[in-house]
Amino acid sequence: MDEKLIKLDNGDYGIIAHYREQEVPDYRNNPLIEALPPILSVEEAFEQLGYLPEYEEKEINLSAHHRYHALLRLTRFYQPVEKTLELEMRFSRLIRGGYIYRNPNNKTHAEVLLELHRRLENNEPLGLPPNISKTASSLSIIGFSGMGKSTAIERILSLYPKVIVHQFPLNIMQIPWIKLNCPNDGSPKTLCLDFFIKMDEILGTSYYKQYGKKGDSLSFLIIRVGQLARAHCLGVLIIDEIQHLLTAKDEVSSSMMNFLVTLVNEIGIPIMLIGTTKAKELLQINFRQARRAGGHGELIWEQMKKDDNWEVLLTSMWEYQWIRKRAVLTQEWMDTLYEESQGIVDIAVKLFLLAQSHAIETGKEEITPKTINLVSHKYLKMVQDMLNALRLGSEEQIAKYDDITPFDVEEFLSNRTPVVNMRDRIIEQKEKLAKKRNQKELSTLETVIITLINLDINEKLAESTAKRIINENKEISSKEAVQKALAIINQINDSKKDNTKKLNNKRSMNIILKMVNNGRMEKKTAHNSLIEEGIIIAPFSDNKLF
Repeated sequence: MDEKLIKLDNGDYGIIAHYREQEVPDYRNNPLIEALPPILSVEEAFEQLGYLPEYEEKEINLSAHHRYHALLRLTRFYQPVEKTLELEMRFSRLIRGGYIYRNPNNKTHAEVLLELHRRLENNEPLGLPPNISKTASSLSIIGFSGMGKSTAIERILSLYPKVIVHQFPLNIMQIPWIKLNCPNDGSPKTLCLDFFIKMDEILGTSYYKQYGKKGDSLSFLIIRVGQLARAHCLGVLIIDEIQHLLTAKDEVSSSMMNFLVTLVNEIGIPIMLIGTTKAKELLQINFRQARRAGGHGELIWEQMKKDDNWEVLLTSMWEYQWIRKRAVLTQEWMDTLYEESQGIVDIAVKLFLLAQSHAIETGKEEITPKTINLVSHKYLKMVQDMLNALRLGSEEQIAKYDDITPFDVEEFLSNRTPVVNMRDRIIEQKEKLAKKRNQKELSTLETVIITLINLDINEKLAESTAKRIINENKEISSKEAVQKALAIINQINDSKKDNTKKLNNKRSMNIILKMVNNGRMEKKTAHNSLIEEGIIIAPFSDNKLF
């Protein structure tokens, strides 16, 4: 069913609530749950969470610098594995469970809002009466940097709309989730201000202007956060990079954890915390008091094992090759990539990408397991110590490299592009990241060239025509550029046909003229010369030309 949209004050669009009948009794007659996307089976989650960019084998015919840009598509590739599916299932339960006792059709919903407002007016501390039901859970995701935990949660969040608009009689703008980064200073006050800013971005409101005053106390801000979270039916508050609390002073860190526990226990908002293994002990000690924390628990996000999941990942990734001599996935390849990446998906994808860029740049146009070894030690030097620690299985050594800076592939490819384009003339020249407009032009150019090649047009003619069109029409769309290019190519082909026809006619005329001139030298008429050559026949003759 197509979703109906409504324009918000900030110019963005919200989804008008469409209520689905619920099979789980606990979820029935609750519009906040009924308006969420359907609960997914494992098979449905696997299909919807994956992102496999478009790819055509004919793209290997593109010039080197265009293939270099096409390689960036690998950075958007995402193949869900068992851990992703487990996280999707836990998040699905987390958000729905948090809504069970926040049904806007029940009087409890209004009572909580009124109670929070009363406490604000009277400057009373936060804490709701025990007769107001409030059950929420927490979920922690812990893992080393680069394991893909943040990417996984982003893919899962993409299944849920940012805002759902419930029209009369509810008149509620429901926010299923908000994701914030833990402030570097670990300050709960900063987090509250970030919350207001995020609310304004989603809804087009002015909460930060109203409540973001420097003089307001933390207790005032916390109650405002709770009030807004309840009013807009916030499903889950997600806080990433929670390990930043370790750099904060003890009293600040403790204040933040108390704030998070308060949101769960007193306001009834489910919390998801994402952090590196450094934050594990902190969360276990300080967050265990959160209501029903064991309900969804803790998900340890480790590197992949060399099993069926690993094979599924590589099989999907292996389709994306832009080298002229295509590599075949073998057990040796799977072993080599695992050894060099230690099961970290981010590193495995980057190694595959870097190996191809090396093959294109050097002109070899093929990759081998040795290429993976080469680019790993040449371009991923910063992660070698961490990978060695993973090979040894030493948690103490691994912890030293917990927050290692990831390798920026996009910047790397942008800096290597001039080497590919002008290798014979310029050896050392670097180029900064192209501006967004240039990137758009290159993307349009690449799309047009690929489309023309798919229409069986010669690669060189497709590239030269596409460049001409886009250079003359900077703001042209891909569709319009293809249409103009086809018109020009058709003109070129028609012109070639006309020239060939004229040339053939000219040759025929030259042969006849030569026959006539030869006859004249022998004092013959043109008519008699052409009869003798068999070009024409004499009147009343029995001879036939054909």
